[in-house]
Amino acid sequence: MYSFKNKKVLIFGLGLNDGGLGMTEYLVKKGAKVTVTDGKSEEELKSTLKQLEKYRDRIIFHLRGHKEEDFLENDIIIRNPAIKPQNEYLQIAEKAGKEIEMEMSLFHKLTPCPTIGITGTKGKSTTTTLIFEILKEEYGNKIILGGNIGKSAVRVLDKLDKNHLAVLELSSFQLDTMGKNQLSPHIAVVTNIYQDHIDWHSTTDEYIEAKKNIFRYQTSNDYLVVNIDNRVTKKFKDDCPSNVITFSLKDSKATYFLNSDLEVFHNGKKIFKLDKIQLKGEHNKYNILAAIAATRAYGVKDVSILKTLEKFKGVPGRQEFVRELNGIKFYNDTTATSVEAVLAMLESFTPEYKKKIIMITGGMDKGLDYSQLEKKMRESLKALVLLEGTASEKIEEQMEGFESIHGLYGDFKEAIMQAYHLGEKGDIVILCPGATSFNMFANEFDRGKQFVNYVNSLEKR
Repeated sequence: MYSFKNKKVLIFGLGLNDGGLGMTEYLVKKGAKVTVTDGKSEEELKSTLKQLEKYRDRIIFHLRGHKEEDFLENDIIIRNPAIKPQNEYLQIAEKAGKEIEMEMSLFHKLTPCPTIGITGTKGKSTTTTLIFEILKEEYGNKIILGGNIGKSAVRVLDKLDKNHLAVLELSSFQLDTMGKNQLSPHIAVVTNIYQDHIDWHSTTDEYIEAKKNIFRYQTSNDYLVVNIDNRVTKKFKDDCPSNVITFSLKDSKATYFLNSDLEVFHNGKKIFKLDKIQLKGEHNKYNILAAIAATRAYGVKDVSILKTLEKFKGVPGRQEFVRELNGIKFYNDTTATSVEAVLAMLESFTPEYKKKIIMITGGMDKGLDYSQLEKKMRESLKALVLLEGTASEKIEEQMEGFESIHGLYGDFKEAIMQAYHLGEKGDIVILCPGATSFNMFANEFDRGKQFVNYVNSLEKR
């Protein structure tokens, strides 16, 4: 196993998620000489720093900014996924020939067990969780969950052996570094690709190329599970060096095909019917089909797949029902950060709640085209409550003339209260941002948690 003892390692961006914290703790325990640098202040990083208190004498902290010498004097740079490739300090490290990693590239280098990696613009968290739950049904505690889903996978590295299996949600940011290190998982799952994160990747093409790293370095012993109904991902099968498994709701010749009667076919042969599933919406049919394809490729029995699918209610933060108050239903869709995710929400709720949807949306812009939402929003929404941010300004401009726009709110509680006051019996209030959250929240999970907590504190009027 690779040794970190006495290696000088720089954590570039501690952050507030478990990834930076988990990496720091892992490296300290392995005997590395760790320096942590972050642009945030001690106060902003308070929750993370509190958990590192017991290692204070073994970690050097450089906060409120970065020092050039840190990127020249350390052997390994562990880069936070939010740091863009063009970052000046990253460029300094690259020119100096430093080893640059992220948690996921390091995990793939060090783990003794095979991995299933899931990526896509939307649906990856639901698909990842579903694959994990199906595999857990069959293999129990031999399955671990990690990656871009709020859990630090390196925490369990020392407990893994070749009989374990890691199920990992992989963002385009993480795949960028995995590509530079020529790493791909054993089974790669791609749900779909649409325009996203153009604030981080310079172009849509660059974003797509980063996503391709999930299969680019596979071998003939590996598998790619790919959606061929998506305009971008259907081309991936032609570039793939591994075994390709396709899935589709439209093409009956796909490896896995789901028809309108919820019958699942494998290579043209019906294998079972999904007549008791709880997940709703066309987008979730794709997530389910991807999970079926990936877990069957790993040898899971159909009875385990069906058992899990029939009890799986979804992932917190994805069209999650919170409560009903005064006849108004509240939903948390905090992970809807792309145009396609907002459209998926509107398509799910509009048939029952047309002109009864009060949507809390907005935040910081990441280069998305909101013109694609205008028509559906105008025909579906009762009201639009905008959070403060550059994305909100773009949405407001797009929806000019809409009869009920409120905001921009810099106070989240005020935005929720406004939505609540606009609601009447039979309406729904849904947090569906279509943007990033870093101007007001630690991350999208923090945003969702605050929404749920405040909604649960509301009183009848």
